[in-house]
Amino acid sequence: MIPDYIRKTLSALNDAGFEAYIVGGAVRDTLRGVPVHDYDITTSALPDTVTKVMTSAGFKLIIDSSSIYGTVVFTHPDAPSDKVEITTFRSDNSYSDRRHPDDVSFTSSLEEDAARRDFTVNSLYMDINENIIDPNGGRADIDSGIIRAIGNPSDRFNEDALRILRAVRFEAVTGFKIEDETSSAMAHCAPLLKNISSERIFSELTGIVTGPYGPDAIRHNIEVVSVIIPELKLQVDFDQKSKFHDRDLLTHTLDVLAGIPLGEDGVKDAAVAYSAVLHDIGKPQVFTIDEDGVGHMKKHNVAGMIIAERLADELKFPNILKQEVSQLVMYHDSFPEPERKSVRKFIATVGVPLCDKLFALQKADVEAHSVYGKPRIERLKVIMSLYDEIMAEEPCLTVKDLKVRGGDVIDLGIEKGPMVGKVLDDVLARVLDEQLNNDKDEIINYIKERYSL
Repeated sequence: MIPDYIRKTLSALNDAGFEAYIVGGAVRDTLRGVPVHDYDITTSALPDTVTKVMTSAGFKLIIDSSSIYGTVVFTHPDAPSDKVEITTFRSDNSYSDRRHPDDVSFTSSLEEDAARRDFTVNSLYMDINENIIDPNGGRADIDSGIIRAIGNPSDRFNEDALRILRAVRFEAVTGFKIEDETSSAMAHCAPLLKNISSERIFSELTGIVTGPYGPDAIRHNIEVVSVIIPELKLQVDFDQKSKFHDRDLLTHTLDVLAGIPLGEDGVKDAAVAYSAVLHDIGKPQVFTIDEDGVGHMKKHNVAGMIIAERLADELKFPNILKQEVSQLVMYHDSFPEPERKSVRKFIATVGVPLCDKLFALQKADVEAHSVYGKPRIERLKVIMSLYDEIMAEEPCLTVKDLKVRGGDVIDLGIEKGPMVGKVLDDVLARVLDEQLNNDKDEIINYIKERYSL
């Protein structure tokens, strides 16, 4: 159903004598029966005319990119949080930067506008009466679950290399399969992705790794994704030569990603998904074979963390995401003893916010092992049960949780400075080790005795 503010947009332009349609993803998702989040409008009206028509209809102009792309963006008082983007029918000229057209030409032809778009499933138009105009066979491709470039695929990707990664994201989100000629052109043109900004690559890659069909999308497009994460290519057919692994390294990695649950929003947590892709990324780098032909990958977590941090810097991850992914990769193979004291220390080391994410990663990792590795799942269940039990008690896990403060330590006679922190760290270690209760009087008595105060 077309939202009221979009219907008003179409009606205003139609009443002024112009063609106007919903275009692209909104139409695609409507036909797929999934929620629509953004609506784009295309029209035969020139940008200046669009602005006059829309403002007369009560819309407020908030972005004017008409001189570059023929696009103007409005809001309506009835839906101030919802933007409507309106672009004049256009044809694009050369793309010297492999991303944006050097200039655009406006046209009155919907067919010309459709010809310059990326994929058939995105070149569908819907009028105010919900009739579909389909110049490129996009509806049939949606019905068949196919992602197909419009016209010559190589031309489309040479125009805008980000389209290569966008096709992979569409597969990761929809489960559609990329048509063979389009797929071949993507692999051939993949090096062009090096011309695309880190921010845009990060956005598309995040959609890929967090999508419900991300593992298949990565597998089917490994030549493309490896341009962004070169170490993934090394995992193809990589035999770990271990009884704990009954599949090659890439298959194991993608099975771990497949084991990460979807959130309520239908996508996976970005930190857990990225760490699933990267958790064993350092294994080929540290791989050795002993005299019995058994493979060893000591400190692969450290090597993986270094690679993860490099990728995060290259793609300009938000700081919190970089920190979480690097720590998850670092600790993915660390399991405390399944008893309270060890689990408390582990929680304090890893940090409460990260533990749930780590356990999700570890569960998926263990389940992607051979039968010899899967017994660790029982140990993990005990650890997770103890974690829930400990967290229900509102435990003391950091210096900030202690019932004493630095001022209390100074009042006891410890000189202000680094020694105060050392005393508090000592107290925390003993509380975590359950040698002390987190009780102010008990802690003060301990400090007095321990430091002869």
